[in-house]
Amino acid sequence: MRPELAHPADTRLQGTLIELSFPARYDAVRKTIMETVAALDPMKLSDEETSSVEIVLAEALNNVVEHGYPDGGGQIFLKLRRHRAGLLIQIKDQGRPMPGGRTPLGDHPATSSRKENLPEGGFGWFLIRELARDLIYDRRDGENILIFRLAVGQDRVAAAG
Repeated sequence: MRPELAHPADTRLQGTLIELSFPARYDAVRKTIMETVAALDPMKLSDEETSSVEIVLAEALNNVVEHGYPDGGGQIFLKLRRHRAGLLIQIKDQGRPMPGGRTPLGDHPATSSRKENLPEGGFGWFLIRELARDLIYDRRDGENILIFRLAVGQDRVAAAG
């Protein structure tokens, strides 16, 4: 599905940059991340900020595919809004709920752990928690809702406001 891009005037402050729904598949996640990065152009993010957005989106969206819809199928809804405090991101899906009704802690393994004792995955939530702020998860009416903020593009928003 083609994303709905906001009118450039709406992206100056608190405007929606992109809003779309896509199939819960890894190839759709990759395509969505590319479209999302393109929609961030009006924010004029640094390469480091853009990389942070890509990392967090890849981890969060791939988690939905892997854990929310382990048997395939389903849709993911993504919305990004520009705000004085950075980029507000909302991800919704109707897949399986988070274990225990909350996001994983995402602890980083002790540096003294031997390589062969490290889990195969598990670093995704560590990265999300390191890069994202104001992380909120809720499960309402059979829908997972994850909202967080990335502190990117703040200096450019302040200059434009």
